Amino acid sequence: MKRNSRKSGKFAYIPILAAFTVLFVIFGLTLITISNRSDNTFSIDDNTAYDNVSDNGYNFVETEGKNGVTYYVISKDSTVTSTTTASSATKTEEEGTTTTTTAASRIKEVVTTTTTGSPLMNFNESTTESADVPETEITVTAKTQKTSDEKIAYLTFDDGPSINTEKLLDILDRYNVKATFFVIYHKNMEKKYKAIAERGHTIALHSYTHSYSKIYKTEKGYYQDLNKIHDYVEKVTGVDSKIIRFPGGSSNTVSKKYNKTIMKTLKKSVTEKGYVYHDWNIDSSDASGINRDPDLLVSRVKAGLKKNKPVVDILMHDTGKSKTTTVEALPRIIEAVQASGYTIEPLTLDSTPIQHNW
Repeated sequence: MKRNSRKSGKFAYIPILAAFTVLFVIFGLTLITISNRSDNTFSIDDNTAYDNVSDNGYNFVETEGKNGVTYYVISKDSTVTSTTTASSATKTEEEGTTTTTTAASRIKEVVTTTTTGSPLMNFNESTTESADVPETEITVTAKTQKTSDEKIAYLTFDDGPSINTEKLLDILDRYNVKATFFVIYHKNMEKKYKAIAERGHTIALHSYTHSYSKIYKTEKGYYQDLNKIHDYVEKVTGVDSKIIRFPGGSSNTVSKKYNKTIMKTLKKSVTEKGYVYHDWNIDSSDASGINRDPDLLVSRVKAGLKKNKPVVDILMHDTGKSKTTTVEALPRIIEAVQASGYTIEPLTLDSTPIQHNW
């Protein structure tokens, strides 16, 4: 009897140890959840959404959810993702690349919330798996007569200015070449807009908000946005810019979600209003992820140059912390372009525009 009593006393500690183990695991998981939330989720005022998201290495897009509620999908892996449910097939629109994703896409959606009457957007990190797709069809509309052996290259930077702008300008100065910056609105960046123009580069128009739902819902909405960035750039720099690039390019399909025929309408009307729109025919792929390997960016540009097109427009981005490797890659990109026999020029109203076909 004494042996059985000792044995039962020994095993009496097992439930207690199991309980402590469960509590320890729950405590650990709670800490991990809190840590992840603090790293990946933040709320920002609607007026400065694009600035803060870009500077923190995220990308976002508005998308309509159930019951007419606007959702915001945030990704560190793609430029623009349009979706309504995580289980449905989605299309990912990048500047330069159109990819189709499947139900394997893992998207977290978060609804707009309000605090004391001010709209806030809660951003959560998400990832999108996508496959490679064929190259976009391009057309080149010749506006100037080029000799058969003359090759022209345009270095173009979208979405700036940013903390990288002056670094990019310094590199361009070092190689004595001029580029084109398709800008959007960023607060407190007046000196950087001025620097682009004052240092002899072309300052062109991308959009004011870069919000697809605002820009592509109606023709009126597009021109309200375009006029706003035009007037702002002219006020800050004195440049009356008539060179534009549509957010997503003229062949983007995200716009169809808001207005199925808007791009056809805009491509005609911007020309009638005296603007010239430019797409690209070499994509550095820096918009396909956060701080992509500079070797990859250089190799993508070199691959495009090997096609020996008479005119090339090389797409890059000037978006702060998320594109620092574009700055690293730029010297080698310039050297590769020059070694391939191209003369680097800034875009002007007389430049040969690269325009997508769709």
